[in-house]
Amino acid sequence: MTVKPIISVVAAVLKDDRQRILITRRLSTSHMGGLWEFPGGTVEEGESDIQALKREIREELGLNITVGERLWKERFEYDIKIIDIGFYRCRLQNTDQTLRLLHAQDYKWVKRSELPLYRFPPADEAFIRELIDSKPDWGYR
Repeated sequence: MTVKPIISVVAAVLKDDRQRILITRRLSTSHMGGLWEFPGGTVEEGESDIQALKREIREELGLNITVGERLWKERFEYDIKIIDIGFYRCRLQNTDQTLRLLHAQDYKWVKRSELPLYRFPPADEAFIRELIDSKPDWGYR
């Protein structure tokens, strides 16, 4: 029996001043390429979740963010790996930044209610269900 690696992953739930949430489309050459996701990535050895999320968003989108509280955490088993994923409330450090697609093929700002219209990896889907049904104090409409 093959032991699957466990990978720590972080994702940004980044909203704009119109209460829309940023989603990005995975590169077609990546695992689950072409699916939409909350931007983020793998936590490297020695990094905290917050450090990793700031680094990943800067590397993928050229944005500087402030990371807030963790909204959701889950473990999800794929065919080749297991991921521990945490979703964090985030905001832009300043609103005059220009988003650049450095390691994503597309992006959209969508309303919370529009999230089910897009195909996401299974690990994101449980979070989306929770976000759609979320408590008002999450601050997403």
